Amino acid sequence: MDEGTFVGGVSIPQRSDDAYYFLDDARSDGYDFITTNLPYSSDETRTDVTLMESKHWSTSIVGMVTSPPLYRTSAETSSGTDNGEALVAALNVDGLRRQAKKDFTFMLQWASHMSIPAVILPPIPADNIFEYGRFLSTLITNTSNVQLWLRVNFDKESIQNFMMIQRMCDGASNLGCIVEFGQNFKLADQIGEGMSLLHQLIGCNLRALVFSTTVFLSNKRKCPTLAKSHQFLFVELLKRLGRTCRILVEGSPHHHITDNEAAMGRSRNKLYLQYLRHIRSKGEVKDVLDTEESKMETSYLDHLQSALQPLGDHLEFSTYEVFEKDPVKYEKYREAVELALLDKIQLKQLKVTSDAKSSVMHCVIMVVGAGRGPLVNASLMAVKNVNKKKSVVGGTTSNITIKPHVIAVEKNPSAVLFLNSLKNNHPDWNGTTSVAECDMRSAEEHPLLSAILKGDCAGKVDIVVSELLGSFGDNELSPECLDGVQRSGLMKESCISIPQSYTSYLAPVTSARLRLEAQTQAFMPLDGTESPAGGKVCGTLQAMETPYVVRAHAASQLHKELPCWEFSHPVKKENAKIEDAVKDIDNERRAQKIFKIDGSKGASFGSGYGNCNETLSTVTSKNIGMESSNLLHGFLGSFHCVLYKSKNSVSSDISIAPESFSTGMFSWFPLYFPLKEPLLV
Repeated sequence: MDEGTFVGGVSIPQRSDDAYYFLDDARSDGYDFITTNLPYSSDETRTDVTLMESKHWSTSIVGMVTSPPLYRTSAETSSGTDNGEALVAALNVDGLRRQAKKDFTFMLQWASHMSIPAVILPPIPADNIFEYGRFLSTLITNTSNVQLWLRVNFDKESIQNFMMIQRMCDGASNLGCIVEFGQNFKLADQIGEGMSLLHQLIGCNLRALVFSTTVFLSNKRKCPTLAKSHQFLFVELLKRLGRTCRILVEGSPHHHITDNEAAMGRSRNKLYLQYLRHIRSKGEVKDVLDTEESKMETSYLDHLQSALQPLGDHLEFSTYEVFEKDPVKYEKYREAVELALLDKIQLKQLKVTSDAKSSVMHCVIMVVGAGRGPLVNASLMAVKNVNKKKSVVGGTTSNITIKPHVIAVEKNPSAVLFLNSLKNNHPDWNGTTSVAECDMRSAEEHPLLSAILKGDCAGKVDIVVSELLGSFGDNELSPECLDGVQRSGLMKESCISIPQSYTSYLAPVTSARLRLEAQTQAFMPLDGTESPAGGKVCGTLQAMETPYVVRAHAASQLHKELPCWEFSHPVKKENAKIEDAVKDIDNERRAQKIFKIDGSKGASFGSGYGNCNETLSTVTSKNIGMESSNLLHGFLGSFHCVLYKSKNSVSSDISIAPESFSTGMFSWFPLYFPLKEPLLV
């Protein structure tokens, strides 16, 4: 198991005043971090501050805001547990408010001074939300270098209260939540509601999950275990946020193995960590978190990127290399070219030459935007596969022999050098492939392609293959560049385009993390030559009106994606030649969509990237009629593309829309459209 994707901590109230010895014991048991109570006054003394180096405070300690003795009742003092509720209550008491704010502020200032990365804040009191929210909104600006984890119980009211605090704090980047899985949702019929709440929380900047030791049940060996409902929710959380969410075990041990004291560890809470890591090691979790694809995309999680501009910018060698590793896309393209070739054979649309010994079918395939040639390889492999097959041609069964001429069109001169190198050195390319260095929209100006136009119609292109789609389908080079190819006159009337059609989809999403990332773009330079310190920066308005490519992670899609518009190629027009059908074409599209958010909160669609989870769709279906309140932070754009659908209705498709997602394909991430202001829906 890759334990790097599971970060576990422990909190024991009786040991929270001295981090030095507690951290040593916790680490020996396998924990990554501990919690410690924050001091409320400079009059306090601690031994750990003189014994521990700063590197330990900044990597292995999470602070806890607790109530100083002034605010605690005798019952709270004797119980030994304190989450700071009394301190928060004092914020609403006239005689205590000023001192409570002073004590609270000192704790966070000390945490900032010690470079403690995160602090757990007291839960939100139902009768004191606004006072607490106002205080936090003023406090947050002075502690921007510390992550603030607000305690939230796993229930609808607590989550709604946290969303209200978020809005009062203007979605501050360092305000997240730590959610406590209490003993709620024990019954199977409540799992659906729990999953919908968890889905909602993931979009609300969920930073950590806390398990009280009292939540664990005992198995036959008297070791800790979780109820089936808790296991289900925890597994789903790990699959969604296992690479970034922290897990905290809190409380004194409630499970003892009398005949094996060593098994309990020096912290006495080792058994809980072992059990939680056991759940992390389940196959269904590892299949999501420990794949090569998962490891490769980790650095992209919730990281906003500008959409590629291959028309204006030449892509780098490494960029091509990354896309070529996609295990699904080019296999689907090969399949699509095969289907197209078989149709052309059946319809007798290929030029045939014969001699005394054999007959040969000639097929011209033009790959536009060839890059480093992966589509050329896919096309050549498709021809090889078809040549191995038997087919009925002209009423008789015969061997199919296709002689391909693949024309690789590419405008990037550095990529052209690579293509020419393959042409001269690769046995499959030599004699079958030509390279044309030109813009595909003016391909007819290249000598090779100009010669095709001047020759007979049989020498024109039979199949055009391209990968010009953006994350939203039509937001990069398609459809305009493909229209330019069609306008050039290089295509036969029977020419097939791969892709054949593509549909753009849109879905609402809640993600405090993505919104914060979009706001951060306001301080980025307008281009690579200007720095924020000395040049023009993007600005808030432009940053929040710009779409971004993103591997959505800490996000929750709220509704099934809906189709917006579709483009098909080549464009057909009655009584018009193929090159004339795209003259004066209007590619502008508009769509109005209505999303009806229900109680399921779109839980089955996850982050908006990846397959729709049919199991969760069934589990959460009982929540449809429940009232729901969500913060809408923007929309996710995706696409479904039909590369080719044969005359026999066999289709080769690729998609990043959750309902039809191409499993294993990573060449495209969704396109995020942020809203300037979040909407409560």
